[in-house]
Amino acid sequence: MLKHGGDLDIIEKTYNISKDKIIDFSGNINPLGISKKIENVIKNNINIITTYPDKNYTALKKSISYYCKCNENNIIVGNGATEIISLFIKNLSPKNAIIVSPSYSEYERELKNINCNIKFFHLKEEENFLLNIDNLLTIINDNIDLLILCNPNNPTGTAINNEQIKILLSKCKFLMIDETYAEFSNEKENICATKLVNDYDNLFVVRGTSKFFAVPGIRLGYGICKNENILYKINKHKDPWSVNSIANLIGITMFNDEEYIQKTRDLIFSEKQSILKQLSNIENIKFYNSNCNFILCKILNNKTTSTKLFENLIKENILIRDAKNFTFLDATFFRFCILSKKNNQLLIEKLKNILL
Repeated sequence: MLKHGGDLDIIEKTYNISKDKIIDFSGNINPLGISKKIENVIKNNINIITTYPDKNYTALKKSISYYCKCNENNIIVGNGATEIISLFIKNLSPKNAIIVSPSYSEYERELKNINCNIKFFHLKEEENFLLNIDNLLTIINDNIDLLILCNPNNPTGTAINNEQIKILLSKCKFLMIDETYAEFSNEKENICATKLVNDYDNLFVVRGTSKFFAVPGIRLGYGICKNENILYKINKHKDPWSVNSIANLIGITMFNDEEYIQKTRDLIFSEKQSILKQLSNIENIKFYNSNCNFILCKILNNKTTSTKLFENLIKENILIRDAKNFTFLDATFFRFCILSKKNNQLLIEKLKNILL
């Protein structure tokens, strides 16, 4: 069982398929690939690998500050969103935490590494995996040091807005929001919490670049937080130069690439509308409305399972995410992301053939 989407090396070895031939619907990465702007800046500055990056990442933080409309002094950068999550959890060192689930498995792993007591708040299938704020508030008490929320949530695609986030902030000691997929949303302005950071001392927002900017290999992530104590602890313990010269250069460039950013949003929105319309015509699938670039589906008949569907599709070099290993999900659930029109159509046709 794959723990994460996009594990192409494991798929290549297990199924003897060249990873170059795999159509990857599991990794949730922007189908446009890297922008020409990034391509050109790498080609024209390849010698940058002979020098250390700025230890303070001043230009990179300035670029992120412009992009997120936040104070650059509240930004920390690191080796992917995963490192940022790890640094925050280790330095906050909560004794008791709540994870809104099903969700990304690394939150649980990091909390277990510090022996934190974990409570899972169940996003319920009968509520279409929408977050029930009132029910969540009933379990947040003085013993809970941290609430973790992915927004939009992976794998459900559901999201909450800023007004709901403010309600949670009024009750939480600390709220960590992972916004890895927020930039794909056409509701971005209503759900992104970066604009709230300046007003709340108990908010930590995590962002990555792997998915939206299609650069998982550079491992660039960042966190935004106003809390001086947490920022001091993280900066004291994090490794220097954790973002390499190439990643630093790409980061300075990508956040200003407005043409690419808009082109991505337009593509995801139009293709998602088309896919959802076609899914609604497949009798044995239920899908859940998504605020980002992937869609969670449920198999409604007992002729197959998510694992059998995965196996059928990988034989044709199509990789989806078998979602049964997410907390609270089972072998009726699978997830796929939005790729090019041609590949999206191919997947829809295969799903029709297998599930009808």
